[in-house]
Amino acid sequence: MKKSAGVIAGIAAIAVIPAVALVLWLIMGMTVIFGANAAGCFPNEENTAQTAAVDVDGVPAGPIAGYKHEQLVNAAHIVIAAQQLGIDGRGQVIGVMTAMGESSLVNIGYGDWETSGVTNPDGSATSSIGLFQQQKWWGTTAERMNPQTSASKFFASLLKVNGWESLQPTIAAHRVQGNANPYHYAKFFDAASEIVSTLTGLPLTSGSDAGTCAVGSTGEYPPANGTAPGAWGGHQNGRIPENLLTPIPWQPEYKLRADATQALIQLNKAFKAEFGYDLTLNDGYRDYPGQVEAKRKYGDNAAEPGTSNHGWAMAIDVGDRGHWAIGFNSRIYDWLKRNGPSYGWVHPPWAEPGGQGPDEAWHWEYYGKASA
Repeated sequence: MKKSAGVIAGIAAIAVIPAVALVLWLIMGMTVIFGANAAGCFPNEENTAQTAAVDVDGVPAGPIAGYKHEQLVNAAHIVIAAQQLGIDGRGQVIGVMTAMGESSLVNIGYGDWETSGVTNPDGSATSSIGLFQQQKWWGTTAERMNPQTSASKFFASLLKVNGWESLQPTIAAHRVQGNANPYHYAKFFDAASEIVSTLTGLPLTSGSDAGTCAVGSTGEYPPANGTAPGAWGGHQNGRIPENLLTPIPWQPEYKLRADATQALIQLNKAFKAEFGYDLTLNDGYRDYPGQVEAKRKYGDNAAEPGTSNHGWAMAIDVGDRGHWAIGFNSRIYDWLKRNGPSYGWVHPPWAEPGGQGPDEAWHWEYYGKASA
């Protein structure tokens, strides 16, 4: 995938292509093909690096693809942010498409809990604001409400997605945003392509190519292909000899089955590279007396003693740096949801919102990997 290396130097040389130019291209046979593949894999994009610098003051009045002038100005800020990072036309479309799916290209500020008091479904404070509906861990309110700054933060995360250039754009966007539906953004692809093409003068071409668009059916990282925690070694739940368990190196007060600990160590390396500190744990193996105490303390929110997956030494509870249990709006939950399965660690379906319950964002289980 080529990057627009000369774009940054060209920012000063403003060359906005008005909408009428698009008509001329069509007449001349430089056809912009939309709708050929809603997933938008762009297999034929040799010229995507040759995007013209964009000036927000020269954005057409619109509408373009049904979007009005104010929305097109926000799209221009997204394109400029991408160009300044050397990101090509395909990446620019991903950025605009994502903002369409999050905010309809409107710089939304009313999700800021500090001013609105709006909360998430689980009662926690929400602060999803701006074009990309970024929560507080993305930056200050001012940064998230600045179209170009918020876009730069989105693209910085996109560049960290392994192989984003060859993923379906909606999947690449999903791996940054963590949307519940990985294909939520696909329906905005054509409109985003038209807007980017009009703003930059790039005749984008979409098409299908199974080789470059291969991705799991859910759009998530490959799921762990092992099995849920259960009996092992002939031992009863919560009555596993301590000498058969392995302490977690950075929090040795907690122990797991040896293979679960080794997988968690590898997961933690990736987590620490992203967050700068070790994954915080609030629980690991829970023996039978510990399960009795948990049931007494938490009631229906705790498993019946002798049935908890903590009792198989294959479950952990995750906290934030202050050891508070993470919620479903936590950046840590989102990261684990998208990365944990690659290491055999899964958020079980019963703990998901809408599952059998109780809903527990903090509870993760080791399913492992099936033998090849």
